[in-house]
Amino acid sequence: MSDQMPRNEIRESNWTPQERAEFTRRRRGRNLLLLAALGGFSLLIYAIAIVKLHEYGQMW
Repeated sequence: MSDQMPRNEIRESNWTPQERAEFTRRRRGRNLLLLAALGGFSLLIYAIAIVKLHEYGQMW
């Protein structure tokens, strides 16, 4: 067996500039939505931790 990773073939894109711009715009929107979701989840976990620590008197 070979230890090398399989190679991906590089081929030219058949997209028009309009299709490429639309894809980039949609990808940027998905990335921002994912960033907001992950940030919101992190804030939720942080808020729960703060409430629990304060509730049990371990914070201050």
